[in-house]
Amino acid sequence: MKRNIIAMLMAVVTIISPVAVLSAENTADVPMPATATELSKGEKDTIYIGEIRIQPSVLEMAGKKNQQTELKQISDSLASQLISALNDTRVFQLVELGRKGDGEPEPGSEVVAADTDGRVAAQAAKMAGARFAFLPQIDGFEDKSDVSEHHAIGRVSLNRRLFLSAVVQVVDTATGKLLPYSPTVQLTKSEEVEYARIGQLSGSHEIIVALAREMANKLSQGVVAFLRPAKVLTVSGRQVLINRGSHAGFAKGDLVEFYAVQNVKDDDSGEMFQNEVPVGQAVISRIDKNQSYAIISGDDSGITKGCVVRFLKSAAGRAVEGEPPPDVTQPDFGIKHDTGTTPGSSEKPLKWK
Repeated sequence: MKRNIIAMLMAVVTIISPVAVLSAENTADVPMPATATELSKGEKDTIYIGEIRIQPSVLEMAGKKNQQTELKQISDSLASQLISALNDTRVFQLVELGRKGDGEPEPGSEVVAADTDGRVAAQAAKMAGARFAFLPQIDGFEDKSDVSEHHAIGRVSLNRRLFLSAVVQVVDTATGKLLPYSPTVQLTKSEEVEYARIGQLSGSHEIIVALAREMANKLSQGVVAFLRPAKVLTVSGRQVLINRGSHAGFAKGDLVEFYAVQNVKDDDSGEMFQNEVPVGQAVISRIDKNQSYAIISGDDSGITKGCVVRFLKSAAGRAVEGEPPPDVTQPDFGIKHDTGTTPGSSEKPLKWK
């Protein structure tokens, strides 16, 4: 009876995006957004990525500490890394307005990053054929170094800590409005340089690139989880095929949860909301950069094609709590050992959904 109810619910499902709020500890909290966004079916939505905007207070602080060069380096690196990270997700088709050959900005491109309400960005992106405009912004930056002098040997050591906070606002070009969710990430990286010669001590450029790359990956995972969440492609016995892999932030041993999601219209306001029903959990057993296999853990209340997949607990977190690791040696369809019967001929035959 319960499965029939879930099946009826899935018959009217539109896949809606969960929210993934990422932090420096790489944790994820994924509440559902309040309103629905209509997405393309069977094709990639086109996006425009605006220029990196740096909040004035961040620029001012960098100027006071004489760190404008480091801030520009990380901003430039983040701009290129974000394009690469979003392209690697295979979820969106990217367009960019770019610049004319003589170095003059295309109309509208020079004001996209400075627009605060999204209307100008929406217009520029719409002219380029984009469905959404992504507006990245750096809202926090710190480059702090502690230097220790070793007078006896004429050497110095450096302990450097870089902090970066960034957010991506998403604009619907059809309406010019900001969507209700903006993924935000805070990250910290450290490096140490020991016993350098006096006058030759400096921090590396590599740590800036590494921080920008990780930030770009986290932000891209956030917007993908919001607009195009992971979903079930097929279920084979106890094995589930998911259309996202390591590029979406999943890892072997992670615990995920499945949801049937339904659009519900508010008759008073005409606004669309989402009703979600949890239908089961699974542990990821195999993974590559584009897809994952997971083995259902516990009850299956209607896990089927089209269910939204959301991160629940990391493999490391499960290990700390004493939960068993995934049995990656078991063959497909959840058969752990030879039972003397062929798949589908036992008392509990395989069910294809």
